[in-house]
Amino acid sequence: MTNFEKETGKSFSQRQLKNRWDALKKEWKAWKKLKGEDNGLGWNPIKRTVDASDEWRESRLQVVPEAKKFKTSGIDPEFEVKLDQMFMGIVATGDEYSR
Repeated sequence: MTNFEKETGKSFSQRQLKNRWDALKKEWKAWKKLKGEDNGLGWNPIKRTVDASDEWRESRLQVVPEAKKFKTSGIDPEFEVKLDQMFMGIVATGDEYSR
C-alpha cells in the first residue's frame, strides 16, 4: 500500500486495492477467454475494442457470456501486456494463458 501511494500519489485502503485487483483479474480472465486463441485479431483504437466481425463477436459471446461488456469497449493492447504480467501464471483460466 505504501509503495502504491508513493508511485501514484493516491492513498487507498488494503480492501480497496484488493477489490480493484480482483475486479481487474476477473476482467482480464474474461478478455483472454473472449479472444481465445485468435491471436491475429486487430485493435480498433477509435472504438477501443477488438477489430473483428459481428459474427465472430456473437459466436465468442456464446462461449464467454461474461465478456459481454467488451462488445463496446475492450482492453488496450498496452494495458493487456501489463495485466498479463500481473496475472499470468496465477489465474486458472483453463487455457494457455494461465500456464
